[in-house]
Amino acid sequence: MKKFLKIFGGILVFLLALLIILPYFFKDQIFERVKAEIDNAVDAKVEIGDLSLSMLKNFPNLYIELQNVSVVGKNEFASDTLAFVGRLYTAVDLSSALSGSQIKVGTIVLADSKVKAKVLETGKANWDIVKSTGEEVVVEESGEASDFKVIFDEVKIENFGLLYDDASMKAVFAVEDLDLNLSGDFSAKETNLNVATTLTGISFDYEGARYLNNASMNLTANLAADLENMIFKFMENQLGINDLHFGIDGQVGMLDNGYSMDLKLNAEKTDFKSLLAMVPDVFKSDLEGLETSGEFELNAFAKGEYKEESYPAFGAKLKVDKASLKYVDLPESVQNIQIDAQVNHPGGELDLLTTDVNKFHFEVANNPFDAEIHVKNPMTDPLISGFFKGIVDFEKIKHAIPMDSINIAGMVNSDVVFKGRYSVIENEEFEKFMAKGSVVLNDFVFTTPDFPQGVKIIKSVLDFTPRYISLSSFDSRIGKSDIQLKGKIENYIPYTMKGKVLKGNFNLSSKMMDLNEFMAEETKEVENSKDTLPLSVIEVPANLDLRLSSNFNTIRFDKMDIEDVKGLIVVKNASAKLTNLSMNLLKGNMTMNGMYKTIDVTKPEIDFGLDINDFDINNAYHSLSMIKKMMPIAMNCEGKVSSDMNITGLLDTEMNPIPASLNGKGALHSRKILIKENKAFDALAAALKNDKYKRISVSQFDMEFEITNGNVVVKPFTTKIAGNPATVYGTQSVDGKLDFTMDMKLPKEDLGGDINKLFTQVPGLENVPAFDVAVKITGTVDNPIVKPDLSKAIKQAQKAIAKELERKTKKELEKKGKDLLKKLFK
Repeated sequence: MKKFLKIFGGILVFLLALLIILPYFFKDQIFERVKAEIDNAVDAKVEIGDLSLSMLKNFPNLYIELQNVSVVGKNEFASDTLAFVGRLYTAVDLSSALSGSQIKVGTIVLADSKVKAKVLETGKANWDIVKSTGEEVVVEESGEASDFKVIFDEVKIENFGLLYDDASMKAVFAVEDLDLNLSGDFSAKETNLNVATTLTGISFDYEGARYLNNASMNLTANLAADLENMIFKFMENQLGINDLHFGIDGQVGMLDNGYSMDLKLNAEKTDFKSLLAMVPDVFKSDLEGLETSGEFELNAFAKGEYKEESYPAFGAKLKVDKASLKYVDLPESVQNIQIDAQVNHPGGELDLLTTDVNKFHFEVANNPFDAEIHVKNPMTDPLISGFFKGIVDFEKIKHAIPMDSINIAGMVNSDVVFKGRYSVIENEEFEKFMAKGSVVLNDFVFTTPDFPQGVKIIKSVLDFTPRYISLSSFDSRIGKSDIQLKGKIENYIPYTMKGKVLKGNFNLSSKMMDLNEFMAEETKEVENSKDTLPLSVIEVPANLDLRLSSNFNTIRFDKMDIEDVKGLIVVKNASAKLTNLSMNLLKGNMTMNGMYKTIDVTKPEIDFGLDINDFDINNAYHSLSMIKKMMPIAMNCEGKVSSDMNITGLLDTEMNPIPASLNGKGALHSRKILIKENKAFDALAAALKNDKYKRISVSQFDMEFEITNGNVVVKPFTTKIAGNPATVYGTQSVDGKLDFTMDMKLPKEDLGGDINKLFTQVPGLENVPAFDVAVKITGTVDNPIVKPDLSKAIKQAQKAIAKELERKTKKELEKKGKDLLKKLFK
């Protein structure tokens, strides 16, 4: 017995060891085989973090778990992760697997996973990663169905995130968290399936407008499932969107190339307040203290087959009858809310869709507003008709709807009617399209804590015609600024319906435009600083084509007033083109031609030609913060400069030039400049031991320069520095390093007392009034290094000394000759 127990114990230990060792023994082989099969099947970079196998974790079943699986695209999608699987695990019944006819698994769990589906404007999708073999696969039918089955009874999805970004449709759909529990007998031909799923953080954007924001959805359902024919019938169920609940009747079937459906959706609650449950959670606080009355009807259906471009019949209807809403803390209410809207599609092409808002009506403090809109053939040639008419008194709206710290007032009176086909506008057959009426805005005021200067529109009048909208009056105030605008808005119907380019031709004028009020301040430190006003990128919309004939009396920018600004500004293709834009500033004047582009809004492009006359240097330094950064030399300069230049380059997100991107050329002219307390000339004065050069004047000069990738090359030019002739040339690198030379002719007295003492001890130098000195300026703009090069001066001195010695030697020889002759002829 004792021996048997030893043998049995030994066998047990051996089997236990096998259960521990065998999964690890085969793990690498299984892992490599899985990776090889994936690489053969998909054209993407697939990484598997780990594969776990265990006989002990779920004995007697084999526990299998995949961890940290990522799928990354190639080419256009090389930086996009299509899918990431945190964990995928289940347990396999080994005895069923060994039988060869079926595999029984436990619950299949997908946890901590994310999918990012992306479609480019071209229509190419990042999930098209299955490799093509180039051969058509032919499936031979034997007439007998395979008996092999995979049997499981539950599927769970935990913490699943989804992002669908479709640039071709300009749509973005996102779900922050999806949890799903699906259970039933999946091995049976017919069974009941239990579904419980919850989605949170749902958002949906379409063509720039957000239709869902942080919404939630849940579904609990019992489905009668015909798994052989893949038909699912809804039994007991409830669908919730935020706090609005629906019942679903009907069934859904899966076809080889589509879906069949026969579904009806009905709202379970009919009081008007439950309709407001569709408002995103982020705005739910705005509904607190809200009293409502009235009822609504909401239902939808879908019946037929969905295959590629063929859609089933579907529709939806919303009807609100005599509803009202009132906030208990506000005196006014929104009364007599009536909505009758429906969408219908008979099946087939989507162009057969019709949308009808038969009634939209509300009243605030006895001011009514009504609107209707009808749309047919939305995909090909839309037929639209409708009107909007009414009075909106913002002062009374403010007393009916809470607006926190927003101050708003003014009145809009509108009466516009329209009807016609889109194609007649495209063909410029405007007489076949009816659009008439006007929108008048009076005494509009809007301020917020973030924009305390506010917007005030004294009067604006829009008159509608099929061809254009006439802006006959627009008189506004924004803080200290005033703007007057008159002109026409063309192509507004294609712009509204198809996103086409909006065209316009305007006369823009202003007595005062204070740009400082539009600057974005980033921090409190910046806000408290009087010297730094950071800008943010001004984006030029790509779908605008506008001509602005501009006339500004004064534009205030930083601490500078720009006066008498006139010229043509054309906004087109995400660019603003300036033509002969003239202005007076910095006690001089400038004419500007060029382009500002925001095709890439993170790096705006500039391409400008400037003709500058008599800018005051000191005034520029004290008026423009940018000059303080880029040209600190201007701090203690006096004088005027003129320039003609052409420059191209990029700007950063604060509208500052990116130095390495700058290219151009030009010339700088001046009649006279006085330079005081400049680091370079302070260093020159120290090197020469002569304080005279701490405050110097530079006479008239004409300097030419070139800019290549931010490096400035100054071509040699002549001038007078402190009254002495000089030739200046050199470079300033993109990182601010200096390499300049000033070839100067300096009087010997300017070379310092020590040098002049030596000069008095050397014969011949008293006859040299000035010396050639090359002043080398290196270092950086902030820390220049100045060294006089006296090599030429030394050569001049050597020649003068040699000449003097030669003269003295000759004189002594002559004297000795005379003395000798005198002795000989005594």
